[in-house]
Amino acid sequence: MRMPSLLVVPVAMVLVVPAAQARPFAPSDVAGDVHELATSIETIHPEPFRSVSRRRFDAEVEELARAAPTLTRDEVLVGLLRVIALLGPRNGHTGLFPLDPAHRRELHLYPIRLYAFADGIFVVDEGRGLGVRGSRLVAIAGMPVDRVLGLVEPLVSRDNPSNLRGLAPHYLLVAEVLDGLGITEGAGPAEFSFERPGGEIVTRTLTPVRGPDYVAAFHDELYGHNPSVLPHAARPLYLRASARTLWATTLAGGRAVYVGYNSVVSPPTAVLRRIQRLVAGPTVRRVIVDVRLNGGGDNTTYGPLASLFGSQTVDRRGRLYVLVGRATFSAAANFAAEFDRDTHAIFVGEPTGGGVETYGDTTPVLLPTTGWNVRIAARYHERKRGPRDHRLAVGADLPLAVTSAQYFAGLDPVLERALRGL
Repeated sequence: MRMPSLLVVPVAMVLVVPAAQARPFAPSDVAGDVHELATSIETIHPEPFRSVSRRRFDAEVEELARAAPTLTRDEVLVGLLRVIALLGPRNGHTGLFPLDPAHRRELHLYPIRLYAFADGIFVVDEGRGLGVRGSRLVAIAGMPVDRVLGLVEPLVSRDNPSNLRGLAPHYLLVAEVLDGLGITEGAGPAEFSFERPGGEIVTRTLTPVRGPDYVAAFHDELYGHNPSVLPHAARPLYLRASARTLWATTLAGGRAVYVGYNSVVSPPTAVLRRIQRLVAGPTVRRVIVDVRLNGGGDNTTYGPLASLFGSQTVDRRGRLYVLVGRATFSAAANFAAEFDRDTHAIFVGEPTGGGVETYGDTTPVLLPTTGWNVRIAARYHERKRGPRDHRLAVGADLPLAVTSAQYFAGLDPVLERALRGL
């Protein structure tokens, strides 16, 4: 299972101002879209009412359907997002995702990239000439960012809080969402305020761009665009090699084997043999498997790696470490949960973005009037320790929250912590 809809093929970036969004839809048609969404969720999803009662879900749907003919397009979008998010945790695969290439009506995003560090939401990449990379976002259209975030979070589908932490800053940049919430007036240029490292507050008027153009400007080498991961960087090691699906090297003078596992695909035979040779080395004291950038794939393909890392050579307390984070999602979260259940691995970093239980393998539903595509999970996946395991994520035995200063300095405290051991 790979993270759906947020990962698209890059195209050339062109700055555009979206068309006016104030026009409401035709009364009967837009209500039909709302009802089609609800019917599709009830028909496709294996367990839609696990976290929300049918009574509340139906009431929210009917309220939106009644109001929809009087709402603007962007207000309808917010209403649809809110209904989908009612499904609650374990539902990170089900959603109306801003960058879904199947949308007939494109959404628009402001041309910066945000990441929530331990000390705030910071700009980690930017459009040309803005001069705000490394600055903390403090306000949008004059509204403090914490307040904006509080309005946006109930609209974001998620598996768990770590998944939400990765995705919510991305939704802060969707022009139609900000307009639909009443934070901006229209889905055009808006003022964003930032605090630079020295404390200076600067304001920039940002013009939103089409979703495909945003992806082209801020793509990740392996996945296209995944808002839960940090951009490629010259340092640290795991980001420098983000385009490689599976690779390995030695660290700490040969005493540690580091394996970057960035996509759940069939491991190349040559790479698998190289890892086998490395972990059998006489000086190796630690094996570190890094899945912080792994957004998923085919969960039937990681068996050879699970067998290798679960072998007596590797699977000893204090020898096997797994680095996890908010972008460890879908099939990669299945991989992490199996390791948590079946091995002596020590987990370092943040909780996984994917759940120990999750609903995945989505079916697309195109809403005909609004033109937005919704992906609805059709299958249940679980890797629990047992019937009493109610965790929403694989947590870290050695938790670490990275700060903005550490990232911009090129440091990797998560890897450093694993190298130090228990």
